[in-house]
Amino acid sequence: MSMRTRTAIPTWELVLCVLIVAAGVWSSKLSPYYLSIDQIFESTRHFIIPGLLALGLAMVVSTGEIDISLASIVAVGTVALSKLAAAGFSIYVAAPIVIVIGALCGTLNGVLVARYGLPSLAVTLGTMGAYRGLAFIVGSEVGYTDFDDSFLWIGSEKLFGDIVPISFCVFVTAAIGVWLLMHRTFFGRHCFSIGLNPDASWFAGVEVVKVKIRTYALAGALAGIAALVWVGQYGSARGDNADGSILFVVTAVVLGGMDINGGRGTISGVVLSLLLLGTIRNGMGLANFGGPTQTVVLGVLLVGGVLRPALAATLARLRRHTSDKQAGA
Repeated sequence: MSMRTRTAIPTWELVLCVLIVAAGVWSSKLSPYYLSIDQIFESTRHFIIPGLLALGLAMVVSTGEIDISLASIVAVGTVALSKLAAAGFSIYVAAPIVIVIGALCGTLNGVLVARYGLPSLAVTLGTMGAYRGLAFIVGSEVGYTDFDDSFLWIGSEKLFGDIVPISFCVFVTAAIGVWLLMHRTFFGRHCFSIGLNPDASWFAGVEVVKVKIRTYALAGALAGIAALVWVGQYGSARGDNADGSILFVVTAVVLGGMDINGGRGTISGVVLSLLLLGTIRNGMGLANFGGPTQTVVLGVLLVGGVLRPALAATLARLRRHTSDKQAGA
């Protein structure tokens, strides 16, 4: 019986790396200003905030749930920060409070979904509107801009010779932390096992309800951090902050290889998809592509990300069928 050697199929992360390089080459063709270290690092500001939300959403999706209210939690966090700043609180007091507020908003989502068994899409669609409305009630359409420089530090200052934004360092730190949590701890293993089969996980002793609530709370806390970065970058707190960013967030998670039904995916894939989307958006921005065109591209990539598992399964069946036919011959 002869042994057959097979060429290893590249992982999706490797495919994303190739696509990032291709997108970089494409972007450099679109604009002569793209290939600049300062410009590239400056462009990371555009995906840091949705990137933090994507890290949180990836944790929720791993359990088979969804949270589309994260952008609204960012708005709540920004207006809460503005009220704390106006009341004279220092950033060292205000920042933890905003993160806790984000975690509480996420916890409410988790309790409604996990404790009461309500569908996560319907729940977070409702809280998306409720949190956004709360942000408008607490804040205003005009917005608050009288922030002290200490409130802007996280989103405006740079390190290493005034090149690398501090917000980028925050994102890298968060990404490493979430990767370790999801891929090197029992909590992460429990999240993925729940996504694959919640009933079997429960019979195995996993506290399904508590794990799901914690993923929502962590996602809300990351949205609170994103609120701090938002104020630091834009110096403004309004009820419509981060409105419309959920498409980018969901696209990053799905395109990164996270199974929308839960149980499969990697945080590294989500980070690579963020780099890919950021590279594409940066190139299109430098080439003066309009906002609607960029939205169409994101929509196409989202559909492609959703279809990827089905296409991969079809290709795998075709390979097995071809292999069986060759073995029979």
